[in-house]
Amino acid sequence: MQSHPICSPSHPTPSPIIVFTSSPNDPPPPQLLLRQCGREGRGLVASRPLPRGEVMLRVPDSLLLTAERAAEESCLGPLLRTRSTVAASSSSTGSGAPSPLPLPEWSLLALLLAELRCRLAAGDRASRWDPYVAVLPQRPGTVLDWPAKEAKQLLRGSPLMRLADSINGAAASSWQELEPLIAQGRKDGLIPDHVALEKSDLDWAFGVLLSRCIRLPSRGDVQVLSPWADLLNHDVEAEAGCHLDWDPTAEVGAVSGALVLRSDRPYTAGQQVYVSYGSKSSGELLLSYGFCPPPAANPHQDYKLRLAVDRQADPLADLKVAALARHGLPAEVEFPLKLEGLPEGLLQYLALLDARPKVAQETYDLASLLFEGGTFPLLDGEDTLALALRGLSSRCTAALKAYPTSMEVDQALAAGAAAAVANRQPRGPRRAAIASTISATGPIAVPPTSGAPSSPTSPDSLPTLGTEDVCVSSVRAAAVAGIRVRERQILQRTQAAASAQLGDVKRAAARTRRR
Repeated sequence: MQSHPICSPSHPTPSPIIVFTSSPNDPPPPQLLLRQCGREGRGLVASRPLPRGEVMLRVPDSLLLTAERAAEESCLGPLLRTRSTVAASSSSTGSGAPSPLPLPEWSLLALLLAELRCRLAAGDRASRWDPYVAVLPQRPGTVLDWPAKEAKQLLRGSPLMRLADSINGAAASSWQELEPLIAQGRKDGLIPDHVALEKSDLDWAFGVLLSRCIRLPSRGDVQVLSPWADLLNHDVEAEAGCHLDWDPTAEVGAVSGALVLRSDRPYTAGQQVYVSYGSKSSGELLLSYGFCPPPAANPHQDYKLRLAVDRQADPLADLKVAALARHGLPAEVEFPLKLEGLPEGLLQYLALLDARPKVAQETYDLASLLFEGGTFPLLDGEDTLALALRGLSSRCTAALKAYPTSMEVDQALAAGAAAAVANRQPRGPRRAAIASTISATGPIAVPPTSGAPSSPTSPDSLPTLGTEDVCVSSVRAAAVAGIRVRERQILQRTQAAASAQLGDVKRAAARTRRR
């Protein structure tokens, strides 16, 4: 497992977050301390040795910002309550059921965050959430901060372009539903003059939510913001189960129920404590969270191959869609290709997509053999496994051609930036924190990534790029170039594996014919 450096103990913890979390009833967890952690920025470190499986963090419900609280505390509360009443009267829920939310959770949380940001900028500090909002980054670093033209140029040819479009589309949809509400609130005199609530404020809030919002599976996947807990950084090697969730039995003082995190490994005093944001590639983390681990060191790095029934060119499209539905499969799906092995079900799906049965029943029979029996039958004398392997190889070829730059150009871009990133000093408080740490304790040694070359000119030698790094356009471009390099390597390895397996199929068929 990758080791991580002990973080700087010399940098003072920002006071607003401590003020917010240190009331007598809601003390911050003594097991964790807030520190500056190199390029990753702020993080939580162990205050003492912690064994595996220990509860390291408990955050009570009173410190969770939920959509319900956002609706109650927003200056647009009267309008939102009216919407809730209308929605409740038109719904079929019983009288004891909670009132439906007037807007999606995401939009309600963004609305309050944007309002609080505007109030703070005007010197209005009346909300209890002000200390939390005050320490949120001015630029979350997600793809929502990227210029649209730059995003298209950098992500062209990569499946990450679909993710970027989805994120930007979700933010645009939220703004479309909030804009008329804000206009009505201003007309009704609900919004103070010093609260601008412009699109730029909402865009910032969307970025904060994208990078910090936590889903709680044990509370019906409710979305919350959690001061203190959202300071935990992600580790690509953290166990999948190492995540924050609601535990109704956890106690904080006299209160039952809390957001809880248990350690997935032993920690020494001063070592940064990590959490898993999920099995995400470096590109997903870059676009959604504003930081980028080295793709070569990320075990979740993949290339998401999109497959879909061709409704325009395939005369059997409707039959194939129906056959897939019978087996609980969609007409469009993404398979995560990795350096080793093929995703389960990929070849079966390809075999059905590329097959050309003569009659309808053959389509359903083929689907049953592929998805239930796990066999690849002959169809009109053609081996459907060979058909799927050829289809996979051709799709890899097309994907490789879709990149606007060559592998060599991307390797040079990523490698050339490695030394510049390593020598780049953070700005502002992080620079002062790192300087004081170096003078007091000597340089903090960052261990090389396991399996990565040590040469400073290697694209694999890039460190994890933090939010401050990826907000720089040239560094962002280098990060994406490194991701494109890894995506190409995955496609090339997949294509080679498909060709090798196809050769085995052909040789087996030849032996059968000779018999």
